Amino acid sequence: MKNIFKIKKEERIPGLVALLVFVLLNGLFFYKYGNLFLRAHHVSFWQLFAKTFHVSGFDAWSYIFMSNGKLYFEIPRHPLFAVILYPFYLINKELISSGDTNYAMIFMAILLIASAFYSFIFVYRIFREIIELKKKDCILFSAMLYSFGMVMVSMLVPDHFCWSLLMLTMTLYLAGMAMKERRQLSAWTIGILSFLTGGVTLSNIAKIYLAAWFVNGRKVFAPKNLVAMILPAILLVTTAYLIYTEVREPQFHVDKQIEIKAHAKDPEQQRKDSIHHAWVLAHTGEPMKQEGFWKWTDTSTSRTDALIHNMMGESIQLHDSYLLDDMCVNRPTIVKYNYAFNYVIEAIISLLFIIGIVVGIRHKFFLLVLSWLGLDIVIHFVMGFGLNEVYIMACHWIFIIPIAIAYLMKSLTPGRQVVLRYFCWLLTLYFWVWNGYWLFTYMSDQATQIMK
Repeated sequence: MKNIFKIKKEERIPGLVALLVFVLLNGLFFYKYGNLFLRAHHVSFWQLFAKTFHVSGFDAWSYIFMSNGKLYFEIPRHPLFAVILYPFYLINKELISSGDTNYAMIFMAILLIASAFYSFIFVYRIFREIIELKKKDCILFSAMLYSFGMVMVSMLVPDHFCWSLLMLTMTLYLAGMAMKERRQLSAWTIGILSFLTGGVTLSNIAKIYLAAWFVNGRKVFAPKNLVAMILPAILLVTTAYLIYTEVREPQFHVDKQIEIKAHAKDPEQQRKDSIHHAWVLAHTGEPMKQEGFWKWTDTSTSRTDALIHNMMGESIQLHDSYLLDDMCVNRPTIVKYNYAFNYVIEAIISLLFIIGIVVGIRHKFFLLVLSWLGLDIVIHFVMGFGLNEVYIMACHWIFIIPIAIAYLMKSLTPGRQVVLRYFCWLLTLYFWVWNGYWLFTYMSDQATQIMK
């Protein structure tokens, strides 16, 4: 992985433009929430972040942890989230004690912008060095990826998805270059990628295993490679167990006692909480089981509706109805577009994607990306994990769409490439205008009151 973070000469201008875009997106987020979230004193961080922040289904647990050290995110699913943020919690703790500003929002913005920037660089390199497109087409398809609604939103919300996009695109770049140069991924590379990628989102460790298998073939089962895959998994599970039992579980019992006392003092709030809990249950799919990982599965939500309106809908084009609303607050599981042209656009991008799959399937690198999509389909559509808000998971898979269309572009004659290029630019500009407008509309409405 030597020198992969060094910016190459031809990447500087596209990278700078992308960086400015990511800074502006985070600036919008600061405009909406900065007046509240930068407060350090006389606030309940739970009320401030968990009750006030509701963007789609994204969480603000990172803000709470960096503010007071309390863990609310699902540790088994994100074993290293707290470990990565812990130094920032320590720094923020000292800064809060000596001033009136909470720097959690600022620290997270820096991490998001850096992650978004390097994910853009790796995406650009995938098009340039692995698929070997012209520079103008690399810019086109990179811009297309970040024009998608949920990718755009993921670049500014304080959740883990932007980090996952970085790790996954970096893995694809490293795996693709290894394929191109007919060399293997080293055990060290496999181990580091497994540990970091799985640490951000545990299920994505399987994608590292697939990458290692596609690149190394049967040699992936060599002892050193097996150790490189199994050891990180053991370390992650152990880390998650220790954090949960030593930190999260004691905090949970304390929080539960606080909640009981609060409800005893305010029966009306208890009634509201009960009504809200019942609403959430009514809008959540029926799980396979009620315990462990199974509680996040879904057997009742329509797969067809979820595919049309959520996975290929909200992920790409934001809905103007229930704009960026949270399913755990007031958003229905399925939201439909108000305009027919949104479905026309969805059909067009889906058709280009399908044709791209047909063309790209002959390439080993594309088969790797397709296998990742297959894994996500099993997780979301077969098991139903997170199906009711599958759109917020877009950063885990949606890069396959511009990659597929890029392979279609490369297969065409120069004359037909021109037609597809202009058409894709029109689509990309449309996505930037549509999603940018609705994101700006949402973020320009300042949050001025802490919710209860």
